[in-house]
Amino acid sequence: MNDPTRADLQDDYEDLFENTAVGNVVASPQGLIVRANRRLSEWLGEEPALLVGERFSDLLPMGGKIYLETHFFPMLRMQGMVEEVMLEMKTRSGEKLPVLVNAFEQRDAAGAPSLVRFTVIRARNRIIYEQNLRQSGRQAAEALADAEGTLLNERETAILREQFIAVLGHDLRNPLAAIGAGLRALERTPLGEPQAKILPLMEAAVQRMGSLIDDVMDLARGRLGNGIPVKKEETDIGPVLQQVVDELAGAHPDRLITTEFRLSAPVVCDGPKIAQLASNLLANAIAHGSADGPVRVRAFSSDGGFEFAVENQGKPIPEEAVPRLFHPFTRAAGAGKDGLGLGLYIASEIAKAHGGELEVTSDDLSTVFTLRLAASSPSAAMHG
Repeated sequence: MNDPTRADLQDDYEDLFENTAVGNVVASPQGLIVRANRRLSEWLGEEPALLVGERFSDLLPMGGKIYLETHFFPMLRMQGMVEEVMLEMKTRSGEKLPVLVNAFEQRDAAGAPSLVRFTVIRARNRIIYEQNLRQSGRQAAEALADAEGTLLNERETAILREQFIAVLGHDLRNPLAAIGAGLRALERTPLGEPQAKILPLMEAAVQRMGSLIDDVMDLARGRLGNGIPVKKEETDIGPVLQQVVDELAGAHPDRLITTEFRLSAPVVCDGPKIAQLASNLLANAIAHGSADGPVRVRAFSSDGGFEFAVENQGKPIPEEAVPRLFHPFTRAAGAGKDGLGLGLYIASEIAKAHGGELEVTSDDLSTVFTLRLAASSPSAAMHG
């Protein structure tokens, strides 16, 4: 292969100067254009020959001229080159052409500048990309602000709803207490047979309403405060649990409830709250367990802590429903509409208030809810 001649190299340089995707300009050290390629002239709408003798700064609007004299050329004198400076050039039609400009200053043997080579790159697509990027950023920021505003509104609505529930539950106690007092007064008066049959039904309804109000108040305390308050003290928990079992067994004489209590040590807890937890778990097992299967209640205590479990047979809890079981207003699939769906939530909150944990396991054999409390010292202080 023959080495290229000087003429070949010159022809190649000429072709590279003219036929490229960028604008090429050769100028004097003072910025007077000596030569410009056809690519740049096409962009500006001028003939290359007409650009010769013009100052490079004359191709720019006033702001660009000022920047060129105050920043660009001083930087070029100091560094010998400048890279990727964003400028605008003027076209013959008056439009502004966004460009990136690179410059290289060639110097003679004495170090004096002899000429400047400019490379001009159109930046329209880059400008569009940056504009789209900024627009996307603004849209993302607006979407985030909208989401945060929606979340704030939902939080405010949730707080207002829970405050309303708390006030409603509190204010219902007085008229319900008056109804209960009226029923007890009626019990002390002679009643006909129809009235005697209706009275127990009314008393049961009042007790049910009272239970619902208690659940609502516990919900409000758990959601608006620091959890359900408890007063922990050393408690003989056996009689407390047995009373709960007796009450539920009396209300459901058709169901078999077995107990296994091995309570070798007193439990530091809030007895009434643990009774409420046990009642909720036992009522849940009766409601959702197999009608012909036993409900097993187990309790163990020792110096190491306390464990209470309620087990029922029947269909397992669907796996996808387990994470929601202890959320308020949650009912198992297929459950009736009796109650507000607060029983398991309140039981879980009572467990938390005691520093304990309520767990559930469910398979084809049985479903078990288990409370575990670590041993702790007695305290008469309120905890939430």
